[in-house]
Amino acid sequence: MGEAARDEAWQDRAPDSSSLLRRLLLRPVPRLPAPPLDAGVEDIIDEEDLEEALSRLEAENLVIKAALKSERAEAAELRAQLESLSETETADDLRADRDRWATLVERLLFAGR
Repeated sequence: MGEAARDEAWQDRAPDSSSLLRRLLLRPVPRLPAPPLDAGVEDIIDEEDLEEALSRLEAENLVIKAALKSERAEAAELRAQLESLSETETADDLRADRDRWATLVERLLFAGR
């Protein structure tokens, strides 16, 4: 999944894309599994380091959520613009068809006179 995100980010280098989001998504991912821990060794983790890491991860999570929310809003706005353009074209097409039919009927009605 990380590789797909990396490939997509590098292929689609839009000038307005967020470099922060790209850096967060493209962090190096270890490819080798972590070595198993010895059963007899207890993990000695400093509570302060754990809280710091947790708060950093929560901040990164909030940044990613904000970026995704922004992208969703932009995509919805683009969809709405496309829909309004297609509706306008459809209305224009319908108007042109109606005018063609009106011209044809007018010719048929008044051709004998």
